[in-house]
Amino acid sequence: MDALEGIRVLDLSRLLPGPYCTMLLADFGAEVIKVEEPVRGDYSRTFPPFLQDMGYWHLQLNRNKKSVALDLKSEAGKQAFLKLAKTADVVVESYRPGVLRRLGIDYAAVSRINPKIIYCSLTGYGKKGPLAGQADHDIGYLSLSGITDMSGEAGGAPALPGVLMADMNGAMAAAVGIMLALRQAERSGRGQEVDISLYNVAMSLLPGAASLYFGSGFVAKRGNNWLTGANPNYNIYATEDGRYVAVGCLEKKFWRNLCAALERTDLTDLIDDEANYPYLKKELAAVFGKKSLAQWQRELTGKDTCVTPVLDYGEACAAKQTEAGEMVLEADDPELGPYKMLGFPIKLSATPAALRKRAPRLGEDNDEYI
Repeated sequence: MDALEGIRVLDLSRLLPGPYCTMLLADFGAEVIKVEEPVRGDYSRTFPPFLQDMGYWHLQLNRNKKSVALDLKSEAGKQAFLKLAKTADVVVESYRPGVLRRLGIDYAAVSRINPKIIYCSLTGYGKKGPLAGQADHDIGYLSLSGITDMSGEAGGAPALPGVLMADMNGAMAAAVGIMLALRQAERSGRGQEVDISLYNVAMSLLPGAASLYFGSGFVAKRGNNWLTGANPNYNIYATEDGRYVAVGCLEKKFWRNLCAALERTDLTDLIDDEANYPYLKKELAAVFGKKSLAQWQRELTGKDTCVTPVLDYGEACAAKQTEAGEMVLEADDPELGPYKMLGFPIKLSATPAALRKRAPRLGEDNDEYI
């Protein structure tokens, strides 16, 4: 029996945070019904690259799900959705606040016919506050929360982090919130709303910066603290061949190991005084710049230094650790042929995640549910 077998989820969300959240649930056996607008469906269906006529974004984020196409602006579509909602355990949506209330399918409407429903709303800025109705994307949430200002080199411009941090962490937070609410519904027989603001999630990703600011008034910025490049033992250094290594030996024992491996034991105790940081960064830059990345990998392997190569995404996918973690799945669909996708980050020993079916075509399950 799968971990979430018997849980029915109606997924009204599109693009990334909501679909990733419901994919996590579907991977562990929840029956996820993707409710999409007719003709177009989820916009991600049209994102290149394609495998035949199927977008890889859609293939990656909507595996193990079913699809029904409903015009929620019509009375027939609304009634079809409410009929489904009577038998559902969870609704996930990512519309702007107020849209589903106007359509008559918000939490208040659904909970009247199904008091046990868990209704999860993923919004940019939540349901209250001056930005509640504002449209935005990950770059906006990260910039307003202070994350973008901490990204990049000291003295330079802010940098894009390279990962949709608010979206991805928001998806995880939504999945956790849904599971918490399901547990409470089991005990009480009553459902509830789960309110996930991507801005709030972005704010929550900064416990280090928060402790500095709340404890001393120190504002974390590019290059002025250990997380943003101030420390020599938590930094990035170029190698002779133009590649990079990441040094993360914050603890003294790992720093001592690195200094020994570099044959620079004279640097070991200098780390104890922040006044030495500029000198140590200069020395490490010079040392790492004398050999290629491959040479450093060979020399530091097994030395317990917390030094790793900076890989590009292709190299990361091909890495032996990725293979060991089964984080690249190989599927072979009868219609589309072979293709790859990301694996399951959550490992359960008794009820593991599984790939049961590829992402659905728009409305392919209408006959089953409508």
